[in-house]
Amino acid sequence: MLRTTTTAAVRALKPVQASAIACRNYSSGSFSQKEKAEEAKYIRAKEQETIKKLQEELAKKDKELQELKQGKN
Repeated sequence: MLRTTTTAAVRALKPVQASAIACRNYSSGSFSQKEKAEEAKYIRAKEQETIKKLQEELAKKDKELQELKQGKN
């Protein structure tokens, strides 16, 4: 009986494995979903910047075209 009590006490004092801690803190599914969401958010922001720049360029070109048409008349 003494041996089982001692064994149980030693097991209780054993250091926790790193993989057990990692499994408890993060599930791979939720982390992956969060990472994908952040990436999608970043991509949307970059695409919005690109669209805005292209719209500004298009507006400038339209203005130039209108000036050229008025110059011919």
